[in-house]
Amino acid sequence: MPLFDFWTSHRAELVEMLQQHLLLVVLAIGAAVAIGVPAGIVAAHRPRVGRPVLAFANVAQTIPSLALLGFLLPLPFIGGVGPRTAVVALILYALLPIVRSTAVGLRTIDPSVLEPGVAMGMTPRQLLHLVELPLALPSIVAGVRVATVVTIGTATIAAAVGAGGLGEYIFRGLSMVDATVILAGAVPAALLALLADAFLTWLERQLAPGSARRSSRTAIAVGVGGALLAIVLAAGAAANAGRGRIVVGSENFTEQVILGVLVAQTLLR
Repeated sequence: MPLFDFWTSHRAELVEMLQQHLLLVVLAIGAAVAIGVPAGIVAAHRPRVGRPVLAFANVAQTIPSLALLGFLLPLPFIGGVGPRTAVVALILYALLPIVRSTAVGLRTIDPSVLEPGVAMGMTPRQLLHLVELPLALPSIVAGVRVATVVTIGTATIAAAVGAGGLGEYIFRGLSMVDATVILAGAVPAALLALLADAFLTWLERQLAPGSARRSSRTAIAVGVGGALLAIVLAAGAAANAGRGRIVVGSENFTEQVILGVLVAQTLLR
């Protein structure tokens, strides 16, 4: 079956998987930014404390994704089958670029730029929020861009622990040795990564020094993008809440996958 015909005949399922994929990415990146930016600040200002943080992020990045999911599955409050395990794994993978870019952005600020603020009597906290972070913002956004692109691709592994997303098509296609089904999940994931990279690259340029005149347009673009993303995720959540969700498990080979789909379709009638 041609790829576009497959998408057309499975459009409702494709939209649901796309929403699940976006939700996984947004939750993981949001949590990684909330953890990684403060960790990067600590790494830049207190190297003794920051070195273990960077070492932990480096080690987490080197663990293969399927192995990391296997390590997390038996852990209480974190593991288990479902989106929770996948989100934790994606957060760990997204930490390194965010922590490192934040630390590098703060370390590369010219000390002469900070001297007027010190002379004016600014506290270290004021200096950080009013001078250092705005100057380091392009570097931070660059790290978030790398983390987002990596997370969109890595989130396809979430299907291995029942977290949904576009990886469902990839794993299904591998089980059935069907290139069309594999591409049905791989192509949208690649397009999502390219769109995220293009938008965040543009945002990074807008926040670069000398682009202050564009700040209002940047704020409008970020607001519109965030609103559209929130609408998509809210629509997906409302759709899932409006009907009972049935999960049918099966073995990872063709006959069992087909049997699982048939059982699910029978239960939905």
